Amino acid sequence: MEHDVMGSGDMRSDSADELRARQERELAAGFALASMEYSLAREAFHVGVALRQAGVELDARTFVALRILEVCVDQLIDPSDAFTELVENGSLDRSVSLATELLERDAA
Repeated sequence: MEHDVMGSGDMRSDSADELRARQERELAAGFALASMEYSLAREAFHVGVALRQAGVELDARTFVALRILEVCVDQLIDPSDAFTELVENGSLDRSVSLATELLERDAA
C-alpha cells in the first residue's frame, strides 16, 4: 500500500525544520556516545596503569561496567535499561576494547 508524500489521515509528514532538529539530535547523541566510550576507555587506562604499578591487574570490562553503574545511580537511571542499550549499540564493547588495547600497549 502506498502513501502520499504529504501523508494521508494516518501519516503525518515531518517539516524540514523537524527533520533537521531530529538529525541534529541524532548527531549530538552519536557524538555523546563516542565521547563517553573514549572517556571511559581513557579512565580505565589511567586507573589500570596506577593499579598495575601497585601490583593489581584491572579487568577493563568490570571497570567500565562499574562506572556506568555509578552514573546510573547518580542520575537515577535504571541500570538494566542502560546496560541493555549500551551492549546493543556496542558502546560498552568499544570502551572495553579501547581500554584493553591501551593497557596492553602500556604493558609492552
